[in-house]
Amino acid sequence: MTTSTASSTTIEAVEQAEAAWLVALVDGEKAMTALMLDDSHVVHGPVGKIDDREAFAHFASTRRRTVFAKAEALAITLRGNTAITTCLQEMHIVFDENLPPFPVQEAVTRVWEKTAEGWRLAHMHQAKRMPPA
Repeated sequence: MTTSTASSTTIEAVEQAEAAWLVALVDGEKAMTALMLDDSHVVHGPVGKIDDREAFAHFASTRRRTVFAKAEALAITLRGNTAITTCLQEMHIVFDENLPPFPVQEAVTRVWEKTAEGWRLAHMHQAKRMPPA
Protein backbone atom coordinates (compact mmCIF):
# COMPACT_ATOMS: atom_id res chain seq x y z
CA MET A 1 0.00 0.00 0.00
CA THR A 2 1.33 3.41 -0.93
CA THR A 3 -0.10 6.69 0.31
CA SER A 4 1.58 9.08 -2.10
CA THR A 5 1.76 9.76 -5.81
CA ALA A 6 5.50 9.09 -6.16
CA SER A 7 6.87 7.33 -9.20
CA SER A 8 6.89 3.56 -9.29
CA THR A 9 10.71 3.73 -9.50
CA THR A 10 10.86 5.56 -6.16
CA ILE A 11 8.40 3.15 -4.55
CA GLU A 12 10.44 0.19 -5.82
CA ALA A 13 13.64 1.72 -4.43
CA VAL A 14 12.06 2.06 -0.98
CA GLU A 15 10.73 -1.51 -1.19
CA GLN A 16 14.27 -2.63 -2.04
CA ALA A 17 15.63 -0.74 0.99
CA GLU A 18 13.06 -2.51 3.16
CA ALA A 19 14.06 -5.89 1.71
CA ALA A 20 17.74 -5.08 2.23
CA TRP A 21 17.01 -4.25 5.88
CA LEU A 22 15.48 -7.71 6.45
CA VAL A 23 18.58 -9.32 4.94
CA ALA A 24 20.81 -7.09 7.08
CA LEU A 25 19.02 -8.25 10.24
CA VAL A 26 20.21 -11.77 9.48
CA ASP A 27 23.63 -10.76 8.13
CA GLY A 28 24.54 -8.82 11.27
CA GLU A 29 26.06 -5.68 12.66
CA LYS A 30 28.06 -4.39 9.67
CA ALA A 31 25.19 -5.00 7.27
CA MET A 32 22.77 -3.05 9.49
CA THR A 33 25.05 -0.06 10.10
CA ALA A 34 25.75 0.18 6.35
CA LEU A 35 22.04 0.89 5.78
CA MET A 36 21.75 3.45 8.60
CA LEU A 37 22.59 7.15 8.66
CA ASP A 38 25.39 8.08 11.07
CA ASP A 39 22.96 9.88 13.38
CA SER A 40 20.06 7.40 13.19
CA HIS A 41 18.29 6.11 16.30
CA VAL A 42 16.15 3.09 17.10
CA VAL A 43 13.41 2.86 19.72
CA HIS A 44 12.96 -0.76 20.79
CA GLY A 45 12.40 -3.18 23.63
CA PRO A 46 9.63 -3.46 26.19
CA VAL A 47 10.40 -0.07 27.76
CA GLY A 48 11.22 1.94 24.63
CA LYS A 49 15.01 1.93 24.86
CA ILE A 50 16.62 4.48 22.53
CA ASP A 51 19.88 3.40 20.91
CA ASP A 52 22.14 5.01 18.37
CA ARG A 53 23.09 3.10 15.25
CA GLU A 54 26.12 1.26 16.67
CA ALA A 55 24.47 0.30 19.95
CA PHE A 56 21.35 -1.05 18.24
CA ALA A 57 23.26 -2.99 15.57
CA HIS A 58 25.51 -4.54 18.22
CA PHE A 59 22.53 -5.47 20.41
CA ALA A 60 20.56 -6.88 17.48
CA SER A 61 23.43 -9.01 16.22
CA THR A 62 24.74 -10.34 19.53
CA ARG A 63 22.08 -10.37 22.23
CA ARG A 64 19.24 -11.39 19.95
CA ARG A 65 20.74 -12.91 16.82
CA THR A 66 18.17 -13.00 14.02
CA VAL A 67 18.19 -16.10 11.82
CA PHE A 68 15.05 -15.29 9.81
CA ALA A 69 13.15 -12.10 9.05
CA LYS A 70 10.14 -11.24 6.95
CA ALA A 71 7.67 -8.39 6.70
CA GLU A 72 4.08 -8.12 5.62
CA ALA A 73 1.51 -5.37 5.26
CA LEU A 74 4.16 -2.89 4.10
CA ALA A 75 2.81 0.64 3.71
CA ILE A 76 4.90 3.46 2.26
CA THR A 77 4.35 7.20 2.57
CA LEU A 78 6.69 9.48 0.62
CA ARG A 79 7.40 13.12 1.41
CA GLY A 80 10.12 14.40 -0.91
CA ASN A 81 13.40 12.69 0.06
CA THR A 82 11.82 11.05 3.10
CA ALA A 83 9.98 7.72 3.11
CA ILE A 84 7.97 6.51 6.09
CA THR A 85 7.26 2.80 6.11
CA THR A 86 5.18 0.65 8.41
CA CYS A 87 4.92 -3.11 8.48
CA LEU A 88 4.46 -6.17 10.62
CA GLN A 89 7.90 -7.69 10.96
CA GLU A 90 8.46 -11.28 12.06
CA MET A 91 11.86 -12.43 13.21
CA HIS A 92 13.13 -15.73 14.50
CA ILE A 93 15.71 -14.92 17.14
CA VAL A 94 18.33 -17.02 18.91
CA PHE A 95 18.58 -16.00 22.55
CA ASP A 96 20.31 -19.22 23.61
CA GLU A 97 22.29 -21.41 21.19
CA ASN A 98 20.92 -24.51 22.97
CA LEU A 99 17.30 -23.60 22.19
CA PRO A 100 15.42 -23.30 18.89
CA PRO A 101 14.90 -19.78 17.49
CA PHE A 102 12.09 -17.83 19.16
CA PRO A 103 9.52 -16.12 16.88
CA VAL A 104 8.89 -12.45 17.58
CA GLN A 105 6.48 -10.17 15.77
CA GLU A 106 6.76 -6.40 15.87
CA ALA A 107 4.84 -3.49 14.43
CA VAL A 108 7.61 -1.37 12.91
CA THR A 109 7.86 2.17 11.60
CA ARG A 110 10.97 3.14 9.69
CA VAL A 111 11.96 6.57 8.39
CA TRP A 112 14.24 6.45 5.35
CA GLU A 113 16.17 9.37 3.82
CA LYS A 114 17.26 9.41 0.19
CA THR A 115 21.03 9.89 -0.08
CA ALA A 116 23.60 9.71 -2.87
CA GLU A 117 24.22 6.09 -1.78
CA GLY A 118 20.50 5.21 -1.85
CA TRP A 119 17.85 5.08 0.85
CA ARG A 120 19.29 5.02 4.39
CA LEU A 121 17.53 4.43 7.69
CA ALA A 122 17.18 7.62 9.73
CA HIS A 123 14.91 6.33 12.51
CA MET A 124 13.11 3.13 13.49
CA HIS A 125 10.52 2.34 16.13
CA GLN A 126 9.68 -1.27 16.97
CA ALA A 127 6.74 -2.31 19.13
CA LYS A 128 6.44 -5.97 20.09
CA ARG A 129 3.16 -7.76 19.52
CA MET A 130 2.57 -10.18 22.38
CA PRO A 131 1.97 -12.92 21.59
CA PRO A 132 2.81 -12.80 17.89
CA ALA A 133 -0.46 -12.66 15.94
